[in-house]
Amino acid sequence: MLNLGYPWWLLLSVLVVFALLLFYVLRGRVSERLLVPLALILAPVCTLAAVAVAVVLSALLSPFYETPTEPAGPQPKTPPATALETTPLETTGPTPPPTVSPTASPTASPTASPAASATASP
Repeated sequence: MLNLGYPWWLLLSVLVVFALLLFYVLRGRVSERLLVPLALILAPVCTLAAVAVAVVLSALLSPFYETPTEPAGPQPKTPPATALETTPLETTGPTPPPTVSPTASPTASPTASPAASATASP
């Protein structure tokens, strides 16, 4: 049994209404011999077309009826996280001690360089 999410009698009543409307509209335009078969064939087609139009209209109009994603009021400002506030990741296993190279070069000491004075002489 096909479960469409609504009762079968509702689908059947919609099909009957479409068939009666088609019978009324086609009467006088189509020969009497083709009127009933054409109404019975076109009723499900018109029902499917009406459902497709309703789905498209619903999809086009749904953004206007959705709740807004951002609240209307102003948001409190939070400062961004800095590197000092973050916690370091834990490592698994022992960490090796730092090694000191015996051929390490001595650190350079700052040297004074002669600079021009910015004062003006009178």
